[in-house]
Amino acid sequence: MIEEVRYNNKILSPQERVEFCKMADATIKDFSDSIEGMHQCMEEVRSSPDSDFNKISRIFIEVGSFIGFSFCDCVVLTKSFIMASNLYEKSFFRGKLQVQLNESFKKLYGFAEKNRKDSYSVKLGEIMSMFPGFQAEYIDIMSDLGRIATRDSWWKETRNIEVHIDADQLYASRHEPINESKVVMEAHQLINLFTRFNRLMARMNRAYIDFMMRRLKVSEQQLPNC
Repeated sequence: MIEEVRYNNKILSPQERVEFCKMADATIKDFSDSIEGMHQCMEEVRSSPDSDFNKISRIFIEVGSFIGFSFCDCVVLTKSFIMASNLYEKSFFRGKLQVQLNESFKKLYGFAEKNRKDSYSVKLGEIMSMFPGFQAEYIDIMSDLGRIATRDSWWKETRNIEVHIDADQLYASRHEPINESKVVMEAHQLINLFTRFNRLMARMNRAYIDFMMRRLKVSEQQLPNC
């Protein structure tokens, strides 16, 4: 079950900021590399005939690519927020991070039930019946997404102000007090859900590859000797 957002108003030391930056850089590299790999795989799938295998592969790649971009972008913006050295820069990255969190959650799960059918989490659900061993974990993640979807704002007002650049509202928003601990822990809640989805899909993909390899081996054994 997902935990409530907790923060302790901690102010990171310069060394802790450097360590966070190193961890973020490593994470960004790993995910950006995986995005490149998934793009190449998608090009291969698109050039192949339609089949059940390609349908499953396409969903894995589409959902995985979305999670890769969203996760990576959130980490980039969190890193920039943490490392910002002046107040305007820090308030700017807080706003952009909250826009990214709002848009990412909207595409991952959605705020309104009528739009949920087009979300990436529901897209993954299209193939979950083929992976009965992973359904309980998927349902658990979806349940947590449903709980936090009802959160009051999900920064909708911030998103509108930042995207539409209303000068008066933007001025007020950018001058709101910044609680660094609160901003980071709120971002972490969604980043953690991306991590859970990514781990679930990695194990599903591994299980599917193992299944296909076993089928191939059985097919080869059934071929007549010439």
